[in-house]
Amino acid sequence: KDLSKGEKYNRIIAYGALLLCATFWGWSFFATTVVVKVASPIEVITVRWMIAAGIFLVLIATGKIRIDLRKPGTRQLMLTAFCQPFIYSLFETAGIANTSTSESSIIISTIPCFTMIVGALFFRRKVTPRMIASIFIAFTGVAICTVFSPAFSLSGKWYGYVLLLCATSISGLYSNLSARLSDEYSPLEITAVMAIMSGFGFQIINLLMGNGFGCYTRLLGEPAPCIAILMLGVFCSCLCSILLNVGLSKLHPALATNVSASVSTSVGVLSGVIAAGDPFGWFVVVGLAVTITGVVLSSTVKG
Repeated sequence: KDLSKGEKYNRIIAYGALLLCATFWGWSFFATTVVVKVASPIEVITVRWMIAAGIFLVLIATGKIRIDLRKPGTRQLMLTAFCQPFIYSLFETAGIANTSTSESSIIISTIPCFTMIVGALFFRRKVTPRMIASIFIAFTGVAICTVFSPAFSLSGKWYGYVLLLCATSISGLYSNLSARLSDEYSPLEITAVMAIMSGFGFQIINLLMGNGFGCYTRLLGEPAPCIAILMLGVFCSCLCSILLNVGLSKLHPALATNVSASVSTSVGVLSGVIAAGDPFGWFVVVGLAVTITGVVLSSTVKG
């Protein structure tokens, strides 16, 4: 009741955007399992972000998006786009390749913690006990879903953990940078630069690895992988990035990432149970209940 009407409106927009973003991201796990059967991870990332880049290039060419690169925050904008998804994806992909799925899921779910730490240390963002509690509770829920699953395993290599921790740190930096940029650039402008830089950056790496352009034919030439890669490119890369940047522009970055990461993980668990036949038991019910509790607690944090 202490919030102004404007702040209440902003919070409604932010949480609505983040929940929609998390829902699409949650189903991206299932879509990824379809496309990796016909293309390598770097090829999937390349096609996915080139689709997103193509969409934004069309919007820029038709005048729907205008990006003024003469603003003081241009360098920060480029750094933000360089961090996420370009550098983050490289660390994440390499880290997942050297750890088990269980371990990578737990480490990646610490992104809200790193966002909060980076924000407090380098961006002078306020941290409250309720904020810390909400992030810890949501993370505990994810850990319950993962650790108590019959599929849980510990088989990672030490440098795999280091790579994933680098990825979460980069994500924490990106979240705070994007939030700061909201004073100069809109979420649409930020996402456009992210997509274009990442799409062409991944394409260059893909060519240097000798993969060529055959991945486009394999991923877009058959119905199942085509639908899956379009979902990843249009919804999970393009739309979700816009929605995340909307949330980051209106909420404390740690709270925004707590909602997006926790809910997307919850939806991912459910999509795996429903569509992929993943194990289901008390650990899913309890874990999701605890995660949702943490997310709801996040929504009560002021500021």
